[in-house]
Amino acid sequence: MKFNYHNLVILFSAVVFFSSCNKKIIVFSQTNAESASDFYTVELNGTTFHTERFRDVSYLHFEMKKEISAKVTCPEGINSYEISPISKKIEGESKNNTLRFNIPTPGYYVVKVNNNKYLFLLADAPQKVSYSSSSQGIINVKDFLPTHDENKVLTKQLQLILDSASVSRKVVYFPAGIYCTGTLSIKSNTSVYLDAGAIIKGSENRDDYPTDENRLESDLVNRPKADYTDNGEFMTFSRLILIDNATNVHIFGRGIIDGSGSVVRAQGKPANLIRIRRSKNILIEGIILRDPAAWNTHIQFSENVTLRNLKIINDFDVPNTDGFDPDASRNVLIDHCFAYCNDDNIAIKTTNNLNLNQNLDSITVKNCVFLTRKSSMKVGTESKAAKMSNILFENNDVVLCDRGMVLYCYDGARFENIRFINNRFENCYSKERQRPIHFVIKERYGKGSIENVLIKDCVFYKSFPKPSEILGLDESNRIKNLAIENLVIENKKVTSLKEGDIEINEFVNGLTFK
Repeated sequence: MKFNYHNLVILFSAVVFFSSCNKKIIVFSQTNAESASDFYTVELNGTTFHTERFRDVSYLHFEMKKEISAKVTCPEGINSYEISPISKKIEGESKNNTLRFNIPTPGYYVVKVNNNKYLFLLADAPQKVSYSSSSQGIINVKDFLPTHDENKVLTKQLQLILDSASVSRKVVYFPAGIYCTGTLSIKSNTSVYLDAGAIIKGSENRDDYPTDENRLESDLVNRPKADYTDNGEFMTFSRLILIDNATNVHIFGRGIIDGSGSVVRAQGKPANLIRIRRSKNILIEGIILRDPAAWNTHIQFSENVTLRNLKIINDFDVPNTDGFDPDASRNVLIDHCFAYCNDDNIAIKTTNNLNLNQNLDSITVKNCVFLTRKSSMKVGTESKAAKMSNILFENNDVVLCDRGMVLYCYDGARFENIRFINNRFENCYSKERQRPIHFVIKERYGKGSIENVLIKDCVFYKSFPKPSEILGLDESNRIKNLAIENLVIENKKVTSLKEGDIEINEFVNGLTFK
């Protein structure tokens, strides 16, 4: 695997400037002639930055404190534009090929002109804790790596550094640069800081991602197509970053973990980007998680996991690239995150992968911005535990999806106490199922039930092409006690099935509107 370090690293430093109003902005510029977007440039408080290109999107990652001005320039005249989230009520002004508006607060913003390519403005608040090469109590990985060996896969060297940090409890510090590696295991009491411009880059060789217990995965390249499955119990047993049987792990900073997913998946390897398994007290925050070969972040059989201010940017053309997948876990918080995915933004499930299964409880997803071509906020499809309960989706903005609120109870679990509160949905993806609400019980590996669901203060700014469906299975496996309060579709409050364009069957009981 070869990288042009000369072109990349010289541009991998944070850019600091002050506007005339003394509003500090730090831009994490990671562009060069090859990676810079050829469509969007962005001016913040009067200073112009080239945006980073990733597949079909452009993005700029930066820090800000107070309101700033933005000017977006593209190579064509602007006839129409969208600035999301709509809930922020940002007003723009377009002239010729420029669009001007103000960014009011730190957050994640999506711009689209002429129904064309997306621009993501990823604005974080300043870090509370940061490190540099001169900080005390760190292990600077560059002090322990071979110099001028820009093509080497560094798995062994990086693993030794991580292992030593687990013992010394020093912070593993990644300065700007690219660190090519296969699977890395992070053990207990390890802190990893990725500085601006640092990229942990997944190897492009599938052999650098060993599978659990040498199990076979779903491999469309090297195995018969009949063996393929997207069922999480059997689909993947590999990943780039593994946190297993660990406690007290912290990964943070302003860098990137990149899975080389499009290349690796083309070789038939469905590796996750991160898997947190049999672990507790895990915090991952601030970084960009980019280009997995399958699910981005899988939280399995774990507890007390917090994911905050993460920016997920998946390849829209690589299948099975979910955003976050809490699986048979407890006390998981996903807060102030951004996710652009080919597959589900959030899929809360119990897969029984590696025969690890238990009741799932207390999962919260709030204050996020999501885009996907499939389901945005989903429980299921894998539902192999006895019970999945106390799940909250609150104050999320969904810019694009083909299904908004989804409950798929297919494998025998009892879904209980699930709340969708104050979530907003903007656009329906042009393909797939196109249903705003889809609650379904089916029999695949068992018969389950859905009870005590609340949809409150949710908004669909536009109608979806197909009706919502709420479908129980049979007399004994029903959907019970579903309350819909202040659901608004196209500025109209929904007070009945007809007004909401909602279809139900005879196995739904206790559906109420307020």
